Amino acid sequence: MKYSTLLLTLMAFIFGACSDSESVTYIGRTLEYQYGESIYHVTFDSDSEMHWEAVAGDEAGAKESETYKAEWVDSQKLFITWGEANGIGVSQILDFENGTVYNHLLRDREVSIGVGEIRWVE
Repeated sequence: MKYSTLLLTLMAFIFGACSDSESVTYIGRTLEYQYGESIYHVTFDSDSEMHWEAVAGDEAGAKESETYKAEWVDSQKLFITWGEANGIGVSQILDFENGTVYNHLLRDREVSIGVGEIRWVE
C-alpha cells in the first residue's frame, strides 16, 4: 500500500510539473520571427487560427491566415505545424525561454531547416 501511494504521489508530481497551466500565454499575442534579413509577424488569434505577415526581406508584404495545430513540449517550448495555401508544410518548435524558433519547411518532398530568433511584439 505504501508503494502505491508513493507511486501515485510521484505520478501526480511528474504530470503536474508538465502541466500546461504554467505554459507561456500566446493566444491573442504577436511574435516577431527573424531569419537574417527576413522578418515575420505571427499573431495567434485562437488555439487553432493564426495569421502572419512578412514585414521585411524578400517576401515583404506577403500575408496569410492559417489553421495550425500546437502541442506543448514543456512549459517553454511549443511545437506548431500548419500547411500553407502554396503547399508548403511548416513545422516549428518555439523556444520561448531562449527566444529561438527551429523551423522545418516541406516543399515538394524536400525539407529545409532553419533557426531564427523570436520576440514578442508589444
